[in-house]
Amino acid sequence: IRGQLTFQNSTLDDFILLKSDDYPTYHLANVVDDHLMAISHILRADEWLPSVPRHVLLYQSLNWEPPQFAHLPMILGPDRSKLSKRHGATTVIEYKEQGYLPEAMINFLALLGWSLDDRTELLSREELIKHFSLGRISKTAAIFDKRKLAWMNGVYLRRLSPEEFARQSTLFLDRDLPPKVKRPLDRDYIWQITPLLQERAKTLAEVPQLADFFFLDELPYDTSLLLSGGLDATQAIKIALQRLEVVKTWDAGSLEGLLRPLATELNLTTGKFFGLL
Repeated sequence: IRGQLTFQNSTLDDFILLKSDDYPTYHLANVVDDHLMAISHILRADEWLPSVPRHVLLYQSLNWEPPQFAHLPMILGPDRSKLSKRHGATTVIEYKEQGYLPEAMINFLALLGWSLDDRTELLSREELIKHFSLGRISKTAAIFDKRKLAWMNGVYLRRLSPEEFARQSTLFLDRDLPPKVKRPLDRDYIWQITPLLQERAKTLAEVPQLADFFFLDELPYDTSLLLSGGLDATQAIKIALQRLEVVKTWDAGSLEGLLRPLATELNLTTGKFFGLL
């Protein structure tokens, strides 16, 4: 990644190998452990680069062949500081509990500091195995962009079959819907509503938030979002219902083709009109 590096012995201190209780320090234990496990290539973060000359000297002193070393760029938070707990979840299990798919996580993490080319962003595990090479790893630190992870996860969610999306969503619906929603959840009902959510959800944990109105009779709402400006909401709804009664094909295209012009006719923005409906 960084090519051939040279270190001057004069810059190294006399580092300790054994503690006063004869317990080995990190440097000695690391070298011996890697040698006994027949490690041929060591890939680690840039922050360990200063340890390389010490470890090479230990390999040479023990008459062992040093492995190949490669140092990867650091992963930074959005504020360009070292990634830590304050930037959010730090374990794979936490991301799983937040509704991220393994395929999306692998794809996203593989692109932190590596790329196939300047265009390709979605790669299966098999494609990553086929194309990965150390030669395309960047020397520049990568930014952990959670917004991009959410976008990528949404793409992978939409690639699931409706049945698989429903199956995985059920786990989160059961976990996160309010306690007053009757359990066990109706499987057939869930399979009817989840296709309506698959295009919108970026994580599986969002599904209960998007679906709660399918299960609750009353929903909390922000009164500041209510329509104002003298609109006769009742009349607008009546007109919309009259127009909807003659719709023969009840699909998104037909409804949008009817309701968007009606919003203009009522002097409403589509956002206000659709929100009212």
